[in-house]
Amino acid sequence: MIWVVVVGALALVGVVVLVVHAVSLVHKAQGVKAEIGMLAERRAELRSLVEQLNRTPEQRD
Repeated sequence: MIWVVVVGALALVGVVVLVVHAVSLVHKAQGVKAEIGMLAERRAELRSLVEQLNRTPEQRD
């Protein structure tokens, strides 16, 4: 009968570990999404700077 308790406890610990891991993955995914957004902003800034460099003297203000 003790083996039922041991197996049940191990199963419960396994479920807790899975939940903690899932929460950790969600946080990491949010971090990656934020970094992708920042990368898109930097790309737009870089594009603007390159366009400023490529202007001819007649196009400059």
